[in-house]
Amino acid sequence: MKNILVYSTDSNICLSLLMYWQNDYNVTTTTSLEVMRIVAFQLDYDMIIMDTDPSVEVENFCRDLREKNAQVSLILSFVYQNSSKDFDNKIRQYTKTIFYKPFDLTEVTKHLSSLIV
Repeated sequence: MKNILVYSTDSNICLSLLMYWQNDYNVTTTTSLEVMRIVAFQLDYDMIIMDTDPSVEVENFCRDLREKNAQVSLILSFVYQNSSKDFDNKIRQYTKTIFYKPFDLTEVTKHLSSLIV
């Protein structure tokens, strides 16, 4: 079974994704970016999903992760705004894909298997 790490500051999103995917994947969730950084660099995950607003800290994490583990599938999710255009352009080099909110969880789930390593 593939291992997925989910980060979101919204505990409801973490719980929903855990419940939705628990039969098909080993899902670990966290609401702390610091915890996510520690866990992501110490354990092997096939996919990391980050539901977070664009920031320099997130960009740095994505770059560091890509340098350490080029194989992991990194997926971001955030609300696209004109102010996030620069972030979007910079971050794409580190990610497998970006899902803009709101997204359809059923559609995302259909694509998960093709996105995971």
